[in-house]
Amino acid sequence: MNLRQITYLVAIAFSLILFITIFVMEMKAFGRTGSKKYSFLRYFPFELNRYRRDSNWSYCYPIGVIAASLALSLASFSFALAVQGNGGAIIIAYIIAAISTITAIVFNIVTFVKLSNYLMHLIFAVVFLCLNLLNLVLQLFFFTNPNYSFVSLPNQASQITIFVFVFLLLILEAVLMFNPAYKRWNKMVKVDAETFNRPRFNYLAMLEWGNFLIYILSFVPIGILMFF
Repeated sequence: MNLRQITYLVAIAFSLILFITIFVMEMKAFGRTGSKKYSFLRYFPFELNRYRRDSNWSYCYPIGVIAASLALSLASFSFALAVQGNGGAIIIAYIIAAISTITAIVFNIVTFVKLSNYLMHLIFAVVFLCLNLLNLVLQLFFFTNPNYSFVSLPNQASQITIFVFVFLLLILEAVLMFNPAYKRWNKMVKVDAETFNRPRFNYLAMLEWGNFLIYILSFVPIGILMFF
């Protein structure tokens, strides 16, 4: 295992541990406010962000999430550097790394823009979705194309595995995008207020958290190329 592979694994592990730790801490803080138990199917990412709401420890959220995002960016560019070191498709690798980094930045913005700023929040949510979609399409086209090599020579087993995995992520993205609740999602919230009235399953919240999950899982195909 070389330095770039170790960097990739450490960065991914550090990011996941930090995200999980911060989210668990914030969910507990959310419960202490007297509100209902936090649900990823009902509440928005910005509602998990307790920055400047509860205590002096609230700054842990932005620091933790930004650090976790930087770790994912490091993982992306360690892949690009590995491709460059092996004479692979350098331009594609750096484009994917750049898109991944921008996606992390946009997610961080989504966690700070409240729904009271309706238009701005919706714009960044859509940009977040589009960046994920672009990343998946690029991975599906280039990672499974035998005419492009990355860290090692094209491997048929790896290409098939990546194709199936990314295709499933695209199906998940399609389910999120074309949810029948889309036509009435704006009726599920009370805009311009801190208190939201919504059903058990909130379309827009599911769209945002679902895309965060897709973003994290998009590192799996990269990992396959890094190690197989």
